[in-house]
Amino acid sequence: MLTDIQRLYEMIPKSDCKDGCVDCCYDLIQVAPEEDERMGGYRWKEKCVHLSDKHCTVYENRALICRLFGTSETMRCDGCIPERYLTDSETKKIISEYTRIRDSQRSEVRG
Repeated sequence: MLTDIQRLYEMIPKSDCKDGCVDCCYDLIQVAPEEDERMGGYRWKEKCVHLSDKHCTVYENRALICRLFGTSETMRCDGCIPERYLTDSETKKIISEYTRIRDSQRSEVRG
């Protein structure tokens, strides 16, 4: 059964990244508790700690923002070739829903 965040992942077009493309790995990001757990934790030390030898070691479990990068008109990447680009409106809708879910998960964790 898919979680709410995984349903959002399904809304993001598939993308082929150029081998060694790591442009999105140097931005500090926020992750939902669910994603943090799936990735085995997230830390940033001038780059994502899951970046190793120009490859994402948690690619199948990467966070939503990593999945959006290169698939949105507002977050294009020269190294990515998406099935199609999400419109600005589609991107904002996904991010807005993600933020709601992430904040809800954080509240649950704090209890």
